[in-house]
Amino acid sequence: MRRQILLLRFETQATPPAGDPPTSTVKSGPGSITVLEGGDSWVPTEASYETRVTITGETTFVEDGEIIFDGAGLRLTTVGAGLIEPSAEEGTSRGAVTWQVEGTGRLSGATGLVSANFEFHPERGIAADYHIVRLFLL
Repeated sequence: MRRQILLLRFETQATPPAGDPPTSTVKSGPGSITVLEGGDSWVPTEASYETRVTITGETTFVEDGEIIFDGAGLRLTTVGAGLIEPSAEEGTSRGAVTWQVEGTGRLSGATGLVSANFEFHPERGIAADYHIVRLFLL
């Protein structure tokens, strides 16, 4: 079994929450990738992601979707609930979520966890996200 640990950074855009419960779509452009640990047998050169966020409480949410790499993907499912709350900077929220992952395409059979930490600007619908991806590769 091989392991790979990546640090991903994304700038994202979110649609305004709509419906009951409130739901929005989050999409990123190309993200930066830093290999923190693991061999170089698989090092992605591009990453992006798209998720669906459902507000479940005053400060909680669930988020499911996919991170896309060149020729591979990671399906994301929230572990428990994510947290979003006001930050010390006015007009900015901070949050975190952990996802369980299932590999697709070239990453088929891969498992692991992703921990995401973000700063969200609700008025503009943009966020800066950092993801730590810990994969167990076949």
